[in-house]
Amino acid sequence: MKKLITVIVSLVILFGMSLNTVEAQQPDYDRKGIEIGSTDNVTFTMGLHSVGRVQVLTQDNVRVWGGGEWITPDEQLFGMQTSFANLEFMMDIGDGDIEVFFDGLLATQRHPSQWWGNNGYMYIRNIPGNSFLTALNPLLEHIDIKAGNFFANFGEHQFTRTINADAHRNPLVGNPVMAPLGSEPGMEIYHKGAGYGLMVGAGIGAPEQDFQEARGYSFRTKLWLDMIDGVYLSGSFYTADHDDGVNRGTNLFRRERHGSSYGGVWNLNNDNSGAGEGPGQARPGVGQELTAWELNGIFSLIEGNKISAFYGQGEDIGPNPNNFGQSGDEKWSYYMIEAQQFLNDNFYLSARYSNISYSEFLSTDNTGDVNRIQAGFGSFVTENILLKAEYVYQKASGFNEGTTGVVTSVDVGMEPTFQGLILEVGVSF
Repeated sequence: MKKLITVIVSLVILFGMSLNTVEAQQPDYDRKGIEIGSTDNVTFTMGLHSVGRVQVLTQDNVRVWGGGEWITPDEQLFGMQTSFANLEFMMDIGDGDIEVFFDGLLATQRHPSQWWGNNGYMYIRNIPGNSFLTALNPLLEHIDIKAGNFFANFGEHQFTRTINADAHRNPLVGNPVMAPLGSEPGMEIYHKGAGYGLMVGAGIGAPEQDFQEARGYSFRTKLWLDMIDGVYLSGSFYTADHDDGVNRGTNLFRRERHGSSYGGVWNLNNDNSGAGEGPGQARPGVGQELTAWELNGIFSLIEGNKISAFYGQGEDIGPNPNNFGQSGDEKWSYYMIEAQQFLNDNFYLSARYSNISYSEFLSTDNTGDVNRIQAGFGSFVTENILLKAEYVYQKASGFNEGTTGVVTSVDVGMEPTFQGLILEVGVSF
């Protein structure tokens, strides 16, 4: 009850503020799409993202726990990946008054032969027509409302990382080793002032509907500043608290339902067993009792150049996501720095370093790091076709031998590595 009261009070405070109209905060990323049809007050748009990759990757010191035993996967991971795709639909009702958006994942690393739902929400700026709900319009002059099942607005990851086949927003092929992104049913309220913006939101703290009595709620808030041309700063906070007995909490950190760009690394396979969930990605916490914050900066002060960075911390109390027989605290910090430099209108270079560091993994004497180095280039063949190439190196170090659950089921205590080249062609409309 206290958690619910906190959420309600926060929303009431925001409703009472005198604020300006907001657009959904999206740094340097706009959806395109193709207009399919329209009527007097409705425009229907469809978007498609498709990606294909070829990889020449090798891995060393890798053993994975599966079927009650340690299994050593192949060291050489050469070849073409499955082609992945996203399909998006958007309805614009009125003159930008209400947007209805939903999308599906046609194929993913985890489920290459299945369609999965992703986001589905309404974004409300104004109530058109003569409905009794138009009484809310004086309030909507100051705030916007987003409601449905969608990515929690935490950090800038939903605007800057690859999401399955939607890869144009990411200058490199892979994502940072830790890039929290999780969807859940909920609501967010936005406002934007002169050079700043604010969001508060709440949700059920789980990726799908869950009516267990033990399930709690999640709460999040975000502040961003763009007072100086070429400088964007933001800070985010997220918390969720479920009682014991809830086996599936928030997926903000712990799940990678979109997979990753590296096929088969630190994994057994990529079939429908689920072993393809986030190959190589760090996935801390089980999401039962989570508190996290993150700071972001995006700097575009020189023509053709962009520097991005984030730093965050998280703490989760609960079982090992890979072994529910183990339980304890997980405490981690993570960060990234990235540079992108366009050499002309169609060609750029990019490099990134990212790290997640555990100060505690289920016990105070188990600490360690996973770091990833990426460097590559991108070339726009057309506005809608982007060719990217990347060299990647990743290593885990410092953990006790036999530790699983940091990066899926791989034993990070063996100090595993993977490295190599990957080529990607992405089509986005």
